Amino acid sequence: MILNYFQVALRNLNKNKSYVIINILGLGVAMACCITAYLLLAYNIEFDSFHKDEKVGRIYKIHGHFKAKNGGEDYHTITAPMPMAPIIAREISGIDRYARIISGGGVMRYEDKAFAEGISYADSTLFDMFDFPLVRGSYKSFKNKHSVYISEKIATKYFGKEDPTGKLVVFNHPNDVQIEAIVGGVVAKFPLNNTFYFDVLMRIENFTDINKLEVDNWSDWRSPTVFVELASNQNVATVEKQFTKYVALRNEKKKDQIMASMTLEPFKAKFTNDDIQDRHVNLRMGAVALVVFVSLAFLILLIACFNLTNTSIAMTSKRLKEVGVRKAIGAARSQIVYQFLFETLLIIVLSLVVGFAMSQIIVPAFIQMWNLDYTMADLNGVNLIVALIILVFVAALLAGVYPALFNSKFNPVALLKGTVRVNGTNVLTRTLVSLQFALSVIVLVAGIIFIQNTRYQEKIKFGYDKEMVMTLDIQNEKEYLAMENELRKNPKVLNVAVSDHQVGYNNYQSPVLVDTTEYNSWHMGIGKNYFEVMGFKFVEGRTFNVDNASDQSESVIVNKAFLEKVKMTDPLDKVITIHGNKRHIVGVVENHIDNLYRSKEPEPFVYIPSLPADYKMVLIRAESDDLLGIQKSMEKTWKQLFPEKPFVSRLQEDIVMKETKSVNTNLEKIFLFLTVLGGLLSASGIFSLASLNIARRTKEIGIRKALGATVSNVVLLINREFVIILSIAGVLGSVGGFYLTRMLLTEIYAYHIPVSLGPVLAGAIIIFTTGILTTTSAIFKAARANPVKSLRAD
Repeated sequence: MILNYFQVALRNLNKNKSYVIINILGLGVAMACCITAYLLLAYNIEFDSFHKDEKVGRIYKIHGHFKAKNGGEDYHTITAPMPMAPIIAREISGIDRYARIISGGGVMRYEDKAFAEGISYADSTLFDMFDFPLVRGSYKSFKNKHSVYISEKIATKYFGKEDPTGKLVVFNHPNDVQIEAIVGGVVAKFPLNNTFYFDVLMRIENFTDINKLEVDNWSDWRSPTVFVELASNQNVATVEKQFTKYVALRNEKKKDQIMASMTLEPFKAKFTNDDIQDRHVNLRMGAVALVVFVSLAFLILLIACFNLTNTSIAMTSKRLKEVGVRKAIGAARSQIVYQFLFETLLIIVLSLVVGFAMSQIIVPAFIQMWNLDYTMADLNGVNLIVALIILVFVAALLAGVYPALFNSKFNPVALLKGTVRVNGTNVLTRTLVSLQFALSVIVLVAGIIFIQNTRYQEKIKFGYDKEMVMTLDIQNEKEYLAMENELRKNPKVLNVAVSDHQVGYNNYQSPVLVDTTEYNSWHMGIGKNYFEVMGFKFVEGRTFNVDNASDQSESVIVNKAFLEKVKMTDPLDKVITIHGNKRHIVGVVENHIDNLYRSKEPEPFVYIPSLPADYKMVLIRAESDDLLGIQKSMEKTWKQLFPEKPFVSRLQEDIVMKETKSVNTNLEKIFLFLTVLGGLLSASGIFSLASLNIARRTKEIGIRKALGATVSNVVLLINREFVIILSIAGVLGSVGGFYLTRMLLTEIYAYHIPVSLGPVLAGAIIIFTTGILTTTSAIFKAARANPVKSLRAD
């Protein structure tokens, strides 16, 4: 029976090769889009599958929960005070062992190669609690404090094809802290969707040495992520109860952020980036990215499936006699249904093959677009096969059920007599075409609005002169003084400053005490000439005198948003408390935009003088046209002064806008690609309906022309139905495009263009015009035909 279904299917598909090829290609691209979207879904679904359940089944992460004041949102972190883990391992029964991990940075150097690298620091037990296959070396070396483990990428970067194990590398950290380490091993590449993300791993004792942390310091803000392995999973509640005294100890020592509680969460607990404020581990993707890309892929799949449905119904009239004969010789309706479903399934399977081949091009392009080190090779093969089977089933259900039921419902006698007529269109086909074009309008509207949004965001005034500033990373005051001396010799350099933090880069949020009330505010530590170089405008008061000891320890500058939040008037010389220290407000500056993602309302900022020991970057002010030339000159000077350290410089424009431009550009490409694809699929679908409509009305067209109707009369008459269909699609697509695009922009950005009617109407008109031109091209040929031939043939 199945062989018979297959033979009949092949015969019928061969008779309609052009329609079949169009549908296979259209569905193939849709399948490729779905496979790309599955890559993102699999990131979350298979997160941490690298770690075997039997290995990590008793491992938990310590989460810290914080209660926000003054109506702010509660938040929690995956961190705990640095001294806590060793203490609870000794004092709480039921904890077998622990491992801490914390991220940092520094310059790694081997011979003449030196680069700034992200460095992770962990306890020696990390390799005992978790499995990380080694390409070279041994786990035993990590018992040595002065060992370092590197990824394959880092090994190639510094050592090429040479075996790095046993080689001496040097790490330079701020304020001339230098650590020598022996490469103990090379860690094999593990998937990106994994809790850990280190490329360079050292013992955590090095981190405490670098930052001069005391063993019993519970007040330091540099808190690691802590993993504990319990003797039994039944001990969770008992262990959590005993955390109370450590929470109290932590709050006693660190009063600027009060922790409400600590809990244990299973190692594979399903938290996303949206859930956690602070951690030193990877988490699953947030909902926005998944919803956006999965929805777009599903929209394209719908359009392609609707197209196949319309084509199948359009071809029904050619197979009425076949269905009648099969029923007359005893075929049951179910067999007819199975036949048409089998044909649809065959097309979809062929489409999947084409789509999988296309995905080998589309997926790498998508990965490169978003700079993801996560490919199809990282997917679980079984999960992928199951996902593809589900995809085929869903597509077959969407595209094949109605045509199969429709084609099997007719009476065999009527079919053989030829009295059954299939109308050119019906309610379902009109609905499907309307939805196809409505979806095309939605993606086109989104593409137009994201193009406009890019232009809008490029013109936003940030409240300072971002186009005139660039930064240079340094590690101490000596490097600043040396570079400042050289930079001031350049007549194109207008001013030079120094800082610990920078706008849009590495500022942080922490409570500020005003009288007896706490307010969350963003903090920045800045140095000499910072406001002048950045172009901040003072509303009142003055800047810091960093050479004055009392100014260094007792002064603070705030912005207008801070005054509005704390409802303060006459702020000069008012006292506020930051990190337990009382400071006098000496100046107020205008508000600025820190980034485009967080808040459209001005955010409260406080600025405190940085200590020379905390200097991390030099800031250079110049005319925007001169910045790149100064940067090249500065690099030469840097290499002469500090040949063993990498040169790291950024334009402030790139710091605050590079990611935004990349996101907008990528979304523009995606939406315009989907618009073209959806438009072509929709156009082919409506072309099929128009062709069938013309075939059903050939005699009518001949009679009308014989009675004097012109070509334009015939085109307008037959197009009237499609004008209504496309008008409905335009309205639905416009409404959907307006609200969905506005929702998407709001989810991604705080600052974005307001969605206006202009691009919405433009998208609807473009798609409407495309549809009408498609139907007109089909109708025009029939309208120009000689009526004598059509009437004689009938």
